[in-house]
Amino acid sequence: MTPEELFGMALGLSLPWKVESSVIEGGELRIRIGFEKGAKFEGLPVHDTVERSWRHLNFWQYATYLTARVPRVKGEDGKVTQVEVPWARPGSGFTALLEAVALTMMRSCPVSETARILGVDDMALWRLLERSVTRAKAGADYSSVRRVGVDETSCRRGQDYISVFVDLDARRVLFACRGRAASSVEMFKKDLIEHGGSPERIEAFSCDMGPAFISGIGEHFPDSAVVLDKFHLVKMLSGAVERTRKEDTRLQRSSKGARFLWLKNPSRLSDEERCELRRLRQEPAFAKTAEAYRLRLAFQEVFTVESGNAERILDAWLDAALDCGVVAVERVAESFLKAKDMILSWFQNRISNGILEALNSVLQSAKRRARGYANPNHMILVSYLMHGKLELSAHCVGRRASTSTTHTK
Repeated sequence: MTPEELFGMALGLSLPWKVESSVIEGGELRIRIGFEKGAKFEGLPVHDTVERSWRHLNFWQYATYLTARVPRVKGEDGKVTQVEVPWARPGSGFTALLEAVALTMMRSCPVSETARILGVDDMALWRLLERSVTRAKAGADYSSVRRVGVDETSCRRGQDYISVFVDLDARRVLFACRGRAASSVEMFKKDLIEHGGSPERIEAFSCDMGPAFISGIGEHFPDSAVVLDKFHLVKMLSGAVERTRKEDTRLQRSSKGARFLWLKNPSRLSDEERCELRRLRQEPAFAKTAEAYRLRLAFQEVFTVESGNAERILDAWLDAALDCGVVAVERVAESFLKAKDMILSWFQNRISNGILEALNSVLQSAKRRARGYANPNHMILVSYLMHGKLELSAHCVGRRASTSTTHTK
């Protein structure tokens, strides 16, 4: 068996395609592909050919390039068209196999590292990812979307943000865009409609207390309930506990280092930590911190009661928090009072941004591995790649052309 026949088998070529030659020059393997004389494509004789090249996966240690005389055929209308080859997508400079491997690697590896391993330009991979996401997302169906979570996440420390909209039932990213303004909700609505979804069928949104998202939902999804994410609400109270602790610690420096005792839930403390926290709560110097901590735990308990008692329990908590004498907690309670209906909405819809926070955590981990994304659009692409549940496989669209190819002796 000749080297050309071996390469033909490795590339999965079938008649009339064949490897005509192969040569190693300057550390690169060049494989030339041709076709049998007299071959017809799509039932038409070859009008002329145009030379094209594609980057392929390495053979051994050699960067490999395919070069082919790609036939062009003339239809009955006199229009000349280029035949689709079975090993690459039209217009791509990569073979389908290299695209498939690159897309798989980019799910768990930074694009720059994938480019280094494959020996290709990283910007070429970003363009590949953009084309693949655009093509796959065009066929996405959002007609079943009913409950949506929205949150923002950063692209770089203190820099640009992107807004991410997630289907809370399917656990997939539906839409991501630059910024975190009310206009992001409007863009999501447009994208939802383009993919067969209906704003009227969206039952509820889960979000934080950011006024931009709340106002955007109210304007563009007026029939949807807004559910304030309970984890974000507890986080706000944890912030109030921390601010109070700092103030108390200024007067009791011997107890510095106890920060995480106040931030953890009791169930996550060791026996030793519980004893230390119990001691701190009994010290007069930490009376305000202890009260803030007690109210934070009491607020978490609100979400464990039956829905029929929820409003009464929440009202009791608000009364206590608004008159607790701890400034940081009182300010948070004032915000909660204004948003009372959106807090109680949880008991009817039972949704939160927990899923979205988990997805964003994975996305932030990818960002750290990539050392940030200077271009926010790159982080948007990665969010679709990792969590969009899109069919991004680089299927060889040229297969259709090869099956309609005939060979004439």
